[in-house]
Amino acid sequence: MPKILEGIRVLDLSQFISGPWGACFLGDQGAEVIKVESPGLGEAMRIFVFFNKQIAPLFFILNRNKKSITLDLRTPEGQSILKELVKISDVLLENMTPGTMEGWGLGYETLKAINPRLIYAAISGYGQTGPLRNRPAFDLIIQATAGTLHAMGIDGPPGIPLADYSAGHLIALGISQALYWREKTGKGQFIDLSMQDMMYAVNLRAQSREFIDMTKKQGHEQYITRILPTYNQYPTKDGRRVAIVSLTEKQFKRLMEVIGRPELYRDRRLNNPIKRMENVDFLDEVLGAWTVTKDRDEIVDLLEKRHIPCGPVLTVDEVRSHPQLEARGMYVRKFQFEGVKQATIPGPVLKFSETPGSVDTKGPELGEHNKEIYQGLLGFPPEKFDAFKKKGII
Repeated sequence: MPKILEGIRVLDLSQFISGPWGACFLGDQGAEVIKVESPGLGEAMRIFVFFNKQIAPLFFILNRNKKSITLDLRTPEGQSILKELVKISDVLLENMTPGTMEGWGLGYETLKAINPRLIYAAISGYGQTGPLRNRPAFDLIIQATAGTLHAMGIDGPPGIPLADYSAGHLIALGISQALYWREKTGKGQFIDLSMQDMMYAVNLRAQSREFIDMTKKQGHEQYITRILPTYNQYPTKDGRRVAIVSLTEKQFKRLMEVIGRPELYRDRRLNNPIKRMENVDFLDEVLGAWTVTKDRDEIVDLLEKRHIPCGPVLTVDEVRSHPQLEARGMYVRKFQFEGVKQATIPGPVLKFSETPGSVDTKGPELGEHNKEIYQGLLGFPPEKFDAFKKKGII
């Protein structure tokens, strides 16, 4: 099967989650992704694997469909080798603190002179400009400084590193857009992705404080989501939870009929969307009083029959074996991992009709493809390869 990004070569210098996740999206669709790591221990995420083998599948999920080479970019020889790779590559992706690559003589302007068609994608906490550009940042710090921890009412670390994963999604999109621009113009370009910019852009609650009065009221910290009436999750009789949404008049009327309160559809407190917004607490009490009388799956069945949007609030264990995800090919179970009985890798998220992606390989071992890249692609003779290896350059 052909893949949409076949023939595109990506140098992935990134670590942890954001960059590797973006690069694996490109690899799923056929790009040749070469992961460039430091000799010895490799990228920082491998250190966790070194101390606990059960973490290994997480690393391999983020680095599936990639090749791995080792290269010390802090040395003049390593910098020279990277420039040779840049000459024959389409994309370079990194998520280092701004200025790091320039300090090694590997900044965009330098690499652009070597390969004007290069697309250089940089993920950083705060972007390449501004007073905070030099600050290192991780997902937690970005969710904190973009106001999303406060917006979601999270007291402690977030359960999912959404800023990291979102940055991966967005950088893959940006690279694809830059590739299209290059097809039209023949020119590469620099992509500057600030994770704080990105998370502020989706922080609806921060933005709405300017123009929705209800969100400014003292003691109404959650109103940016709860001003949407019947847009909530509710407890059930069996100790679980169910999510229910009814935003249209038809949905609300049917919902009131299902819960046995048809008179509320014409109640003066609830007879139009604005009034339901103003009385969202009362409406939540009414729905909560009904949901606790029935089991979760029973509620879902009742509401689905009346075409009312709903869904069970699944636990992390339940979502690992869901029939819908199974049908969509989201569970890849063909790989074995040391010290782990079973580990499922997520399948490709985007489903292309003509060029479907696939998970062909799990993440590579450190330096697994050194010979293939250095001797096969760059044409290093064996003695040169061995000399660089002995010096710790590769």
